[in-house]
Amino acid sequence: MFTRDAAPAKESVEDGWLGVAGRAAPARSAAYVKGQATRNALRRLAVRIDRRAVRAGEEPPIGAHLVTPRRGYTHHGIYVGEGKVVHYAGLHRSFARGPVEEISLDLFADGQVVLVKNARPLFPAAAIVERARSRLGENRYRITTNNCEHFCEWCLRGVSRSEQIEFLIALPGRIVRASMARLRQRIRVRGARTSPA
Repeated sequence: MFTRDAAPAKESVEDGWLGVAGRAAPARSAAYVKGQATRNALRRLAVRIDRRAVRAGEEPPIGAHLVTPRRGYTHHGIYVGEGKVVHYAGLHRSFARGPVEEISLDLFADGQVVLVKNARPLFPAAAIVERARSRLGENRYRITTNNCEHFCEWCLRGVSRSEQIEFLIALPGRIVRASMARLRQRIRVRGARTSPA
């Protein structure tokens, strides 16, 4: 790559070295200089790699938060050992809501890949399993307030929440903000075209 020892055509006033194609190095924001940009990039990367696939014949750790893709969403469950998963059946198999139940790992996977979400639980594995089994038979599924992901987060951390639902709730605001930003940009571009030179 480029080093400080390269023969510069022009030196940057900022730090005395050149970037790509003989151009001066770009000015760095305060956030970049303080390392915040790097930390933010690492946080985004961590979100992408926070899950690992369970290989065929492999047994997930007891108390693990399991995730498997479905059409348009992900289904969640808690691995309780001996090839069993406790999950909120919800709308898992049909449009009729289902209770919290203990099923086989194969039935939970439904032919899809199973991922272990690298969660940081507040409880030890035995307590997570006990919490999951304490709700067996519960039939109060609500897609927005008490779904399979809410159930798993409660088992692991004692807080009922769903990242999928939080994302969907925030989506209209994101769309409005993006639309407003595009509109402002178009107004600026049109204003620049019509202003006298």
